[in-house]
Amino acid sequence: MSKTVIVVDDSKLSRMHVRSLVLRHQPEWSVMEAANGDELFAKLGENTVDVAIIDFNMPGDNGLEVAEKLRARKPDVQMGIITANGQESVVSGIRALGAAFLPKPLDEEQVARFLAAAALPRRRASRS
Repeated sequence: MSKTVIVVDDSKLSRMHVRSLVLRHQPEWSVMEAANGDELFAKLGENTVDVAIIDFNMPGDNGLEVAEKLRARKPDVQMGIITANGQESVVSGIRALGAAFLPKPLDEEQVARFLAAAALPRRRASRS
């Protein structure tokens, strides 16, 4: 089943790298890019997105703030957040959103596992 992924990162080079990883492991999927949260939400109005891979460290809203807003608008989007910040508060915030923690530098096998999980039908998470 084909899915649409959006890669959100202020670095064009990083977006290109993540795009190549996605297409290497899920060649039938389509990949969009956004440089920040504002661009992500502008593109959401025009497109259906199934998976979001979001960098944590961006100007404006950080990746966790962007993910929170995305979760509120699109609760079924599968999310992975990329960060070199392994502080417990950051990791627990990522997990509290039901997102995957993808540490930098990106490990291709970890990204492949995230994409494989995203390919599965998503069970709606219960919020308590």
